[in-house]
Amino acid sequence: MTRILIIGGGGMLGQKLAHRVSTQETFGADAQVSLFDLSFPPDSAAGNQIVGNLTASGIAKSFATQRPDVIFHLAAIVSGQAETDFALGWDVNLMATWALLNALKDEHEASGREYTPRLFFASSIAVFGSPFPEKNSLKR
Repeated sequence: MTRILIIGGGGMLGQKLAHRVSTQETFGADAQVSLFDLSFPPDSAAGNQIVGNLTASGIAKSFATQRPDVIFHLAAIVSGQAETDFALGWDVNLMATWALLNALKDEHEASGREYTPRLFFASSIAVFGSPFPEKNSLKR
């Protein structure tokens, strides 16, 4: 059985991914899907829903000790919100990801290097602040 964890599973991408994983046999017919997020929509995709905050102390370690086989890390503070609240963007986008990577490394080492999950990290490019170049000044 493949254990799949979708961090950010309550968001649009997480919901689409959870639906896709649960309706296809990409990871096997017996794949167990867990979704983690601050909240979930009323018509949420199938899976074990875990409500919590990725920045909370010990969350990353608890994920690692459960040893999911596949982790999709989709949680992020994006664009305007990260610009408005830089500290929140920093904590979620960088520090929580760092904590997750460290926890997975620690679990890998504790397992005698046997635990090797697949981690998929989704990100988009964002630019903080101005001035922005004129469109016609960009060289290709």
